[in-house]
Parts: sequence; C-alpha cells; structure tokens
Amino acid sequence: MIYDAAVIGGGPGGYVAAIRAAQLGGKVLLVEKEAIGGVCLNRGCIPTKTLLKSAEKWEDLKRSSEFGLQAEGIGFDFGVVMARKNAVVTQLRSGIEQLVKSNDIDVVRGVAVLTGANRLEVATPDSGKIESFEARKIIIATGSVPSSIPVPGRDLPAVITSDELLALTEVPKSMLVIGAGVVGIEFSAIMRSFGCEVTVVEMLPNILPNVDSDLVKRMGLILRKLGIKMLVGARVTAIEAADNGVIVTVDTGKDRQQLHVEKVLVATGRRPMLEDLGLEATGVTYDRSGITVNERMETSIADIYAIGDVTGRNMLAHVASTAGIVAAENAMGLSSLMDYGAVPACIFTTPEIATVGLTEQDALAARLNVKVSKFNFAANGKAVSMGETDGLVKIVADANNGKVLGMHILGPHASDLIMEGTLAIRNNLTARDIANTIHPHPTLSETVMESAHGIDGDIIHQIRPKRKK
Repeated sequence: MIYDAAVIGGGPGGYVAAIRAAQLGGKVLLVEKEAIGGVCLNRGCIPTKTLLKSAEKWEDLKRSSEFGLQAEGIGFDFGVVMARKNAVVTQLRSGIEQLVKSNDIDVVRGVAVLTGANRLEVATPDSGKIESFEARKIIIATGSVPSSIPVPGRDLPAVITSDELLALTEVPKSMLVIGAGVVGIEFSAIMRSFGCEVTVVEMLPNILPNVDSDLVKRMGLILRKLGIKMLVGARVTAIEAADNGVIVTVDTGKDRQQLHVEKVLVATGRRPMLEDLGLEATGVTYDRSGITVNERMETSIADIYAIGDVTGRNMLAHVASTAGIVAAENAMGLSSLMDYGAVPACIFTTPEIATVGLTEQDALAARLNVKVSKFNFAANGKAVSMGETDGLVKIVADANNGKVLGMHILGPHASDLIMEGTLAIRNNLTARDIANTIHPHPTLSETVMESAHGIDGDIIHQIRPKRKK
C-alpha cells in the first residue's frame, strides 16, 4: 500500500497533521515511538498544568481565612497529586487515540527512519521487526528533547530534567534550577508551593528572556515573595555528589558559592530531535537549529514537510498544531501558509504571564513610534473580589494609527485573556476597536478594555494625575 501521507511523530503537531490529512480524504500512516500526544501531553504542558492546579488549590487552602473560611488540619499527599496528574494524562491520551481511530488512521508503534523522499522503515520496540512503508508525502514531526549542559557532574542521578521531575514520588527538600526560562520558572513556583526550597540560577541578567521588562520585574518580586532565591548573571560550574544530594558550585560574577541541594533541575531549553532520522538519505536541508522549511512547511526536498519543534522555530505546542494543519493541507493539494505574525506565548505561574506581538523594548529597538498603556488588576472589580490583584495588562500600539502591535499580561487567567490581543494583531485591529467593544462586567476581560482605552489617554477606572496649572 502507498499512503497519501505518512506522519513521523504523534505529538500536538503530528497527530493534528494526521487527522487533517485524513479529513481531506487521505489514507494516513502515523508513526509514534512512545505515546500519542508527545511531550506536551505526556511530559510537558498537561502534567505541568495539572500539578500547578494542585499547587494553586493548596495555596487557596492556606489563604482560606481571608475569605472567612476555616480550614484546620490541612495537608497534601504528593503521591495523590502525582496520581491525579497521571490520570489526567491517561484520560486525554485516550481521547486523542479515539480521535485518531475515528479518522481511520493507521498507527504504528516504533522508531521511523527515512530511506528516501517517499520511503521509511519502522523498527518496532518490542519485536525489533523492521517494516517498510511508502507514502506520497511525508511529514516530519519528531519534536525536541531537553538540552544538556557542559558542566562536570551533569550525569549524576540527582541531576534531572523535567521528564524525571514529573515522575518524582516525593517533594525534594531542596532543588537548584538551572535556567530561568518558562520551564525553570514554572517548576520553581510549583515545587516551592509544595515546600521545596528553590534556588534559580540564570546566566542572563534577568529571568524570562524575551518577556516584557515590566512583567519580568513584577514576576521577580512575586517569586522572591514566595521564597524563591534567584541568582541572575550567574552560572553553574560544577556539580559534585554528596550525602543526600549534590553540591553545586555557582559563579555569580562576584564570588563562588557552593550550595548543597537534593536535586538539580536542568531547564536550559530544548533542541530539535534530529538524530537517527535518516535525513541524510533524503537530502533534506537542516542544521543544529532544526530542519529548514518555508511558509508552506515544505523542506528542501519535494514531498517532505517538517513541523513543530523539529524546525527549531517557536517551540510551542499550539504552533506545532497550526503548522500540522498547514502541512497536511498542502500535502493533500490545498494551498495554506503559516503565519507567525501573532503567536501567543503563556507562562503558567501564579499569576500567569501571557504575551503576543512586540514588547515595548522590541518596538523601541526597531525605532517604531509607539504608544504604551498599562492597567493594573488591582483596579479591576473581579480581580479584587477574587483576591488576585497582582499584575497588569500592557498594550503597545502604533502611535500613528493605533494598531495593536503587542499585548503583555501578568495576572489571573492571563492565558485566556491574551486571545483578544492575538486576534487584534492577527486582524490589524486598533486599540480603539478593543476599547469600543462592550466587555461584560464584572470580568477580568475589562482589564484589556481599560488598557486599550489608555492608548488614547482615557482609562476610566484609573486616577488621573493632577494637571499642572
């Protein structure tokens, strides 16, 4: 049998591509070496957010007296927390498997190797049997793996990645996190909520690179208030085995510190999964940063597409899914283009961070003439009633025509609120378009409306500075 499309990798890009190709009438093969859903579902987005919800519930219990509630003898069972995480993952994975099955997609478990532009071999993990397949189009969606660190001691058992952290059965007493990006900060906040003493080490001058500086400053204060220690502009130079953990040497630029911790979490980013894929046999152009593709998700070789993390661009699950649809539609004869102009990114801390478009720093660096507006959650009725007033909504707009260029949110449900900014940027809307749209009251969405009003200097629920006489 010759398949219309063969998809290598069953993550959020791969399984979506397979389903879309099948919807368009294709006979589709999906190859996955581990579990459907990829890193995002099994060892990333979903399990992390499930742990975060447990951490948030725990924090709510500790604050219950603020809401007139009495909670005595409270505690948590980390084993049950992890069991719930596993149950959520299993439920969602089962749902995806049913979706794939309902679209008559052939699923093969194993490791795929390309042997040509239209051919691949799959070695099944159990039997070791090798099967050969042929497809008119091939979509590569192999994802990424955690990056390593060039530090002595990195292979010690106490040094773990996010994969191993999500398999822990007990909360470590102490943990040093290498890297203050999304993964490092999310796990730092979660583990701190459960009582772990957390120290974060970041080589750059600030945490959360590429996030607007106003949000970074406020989040830094929030994390320190939680008791998380942060060493920025610092680097880990050595890790040595010790009783009940390891000793980590940190060069802060001013001195050298030695910290004794139970675990070290390496959260220095991810790299495309390119090894043992057989790319050399196809002639596909790639380098260490990923497979080269165009806006149709086509590689340098006709009939081969690549999507998601393996391309090295915008390593986000929702970007991979969108790219999967684009690749599948092009593979099946339609004409679709990938648009990276409005890609939202979220950081699931408490409160959340969400961002889309240009930061104020980006705009100034590009010498754009912009207006900036900020509105605090502390002035929003719903946020006050929830007792969640940390944060702000910041909008960056073109000063000439009011078009929204960026939106940056730190606050409750920021990951949901950011879609208004994403839609505005995607459709070239102005801040006035948002401001003139009726928003329901009392809701958190009013913070976006108020910030949009501010581009023209007319925020309603904000005390105006006294005018000079």
